Amino acid sequence: MLAAVLHAPGHPLALEQRPEPVAAGTQRVLDVRAAGVCHSDVHMVDGRIGGPLPRVLGHEIAGRLAGIGDVLVYPGWSDGTCEYCLRGLEQLCTAVAEPGWAVDGGFAERLLVPHPRFLFPLGGLDPVRAAPLADAGVTAYRAVRRLLPWLVDRASVLVIGAGGVGQFVLQYLRLFANPRIAVLEPRERQRRRALESGADQAGAPDEPVPKADVVLDLVGTDATLSKALDRLRPTGALAILGEGGGRIRLGFDSIPPEAHIFSSLWGTIEDLRAVLDLAQRGEIDWNVETAPLSEVNEALDRVRSGAVDGRIVLVP
Repeated sequence: MLAAVLHAPGHPLALEQRPEPVAAGTQRVLDVRAAGVCHSDVHMVDGRIGGPLPRVLGHEIAGRLAGIGDVLVYPGWSDGTCEYCLRGLEQLCTAVAEPGWAVDGGFAERLLVPHPRFLFPLGGLDPVRAAPLADAGVTAYRAVRRLLPWLVDRASVLVIGAGGVGQFVLQYLRLFANPRIAVLEPRERQRRRALESGADQAGAPDEPVPKADVVLDLVGTDATLSKALDRLRPTGALAILGEGGGRIRLGFDSIPPEAHIFSSLWGTIEDLRAVLDLAQRGEIDWNVETAPLSEVNEALDRVRSGAVDGRIVLVP
């Protein structure tokens, strides 16, 4: 089968013929129909994050399974027995194996999935459109749901970054809380889309915005984290989703009084079920464009440069 493999940070992915996966026990072989290209894939190629190499990248995966049909892959392959799994926090499992990081992922024609509990029937959704729900859709969902205690009485929200995850964040904010939303985003096209998706205002990163009760940093660089802290009101909440490698200084007098700061990692199995339900009912919309698997490096370059409106989805 054809697969796109990262052998070393800083190098293009190599298109290789690899042996066909063979299932044993609870494993299933999935025919990959679509795999989203995420900024975290770019970060892994660039050496900012990652696991053991060589590795087939790709964690936003949808495909077809014999006897079931089109499915979406939950990418937090947990053991089901640790304390976090027993609390329904599968993405925090101490033995979690994430496709595209710890084990081979979906930038390939087929994928070996360890257990059918990680496969969710799409119920008529197009696999190519559905693939980004496995990360962008569910990551945004979990973050917004965790922020609901602060999203009361027409709270003010600042969203930094309006790309693949941002298009979901804005819609969930409107669905669940209807706050006042400002967006900071360097690309004019994405600012226009943010306004269409529910933002009240959208400006460039250097434009002034009021302080907010809630800030979501979807980028995570030094500059965006600094902006996020500067614009956060006392008793407010900052959720960090972006893996841009930035750092912030924490101390009693370096953060707003009684502010809450937390990361939000992926989502649980139940979170993904909820996202699929919203998608199947047509309550959320999102933009994708397709590219063949053979153009994976070009797709990664476009994501790296910010020249993507939504999500690129690779099709084997």
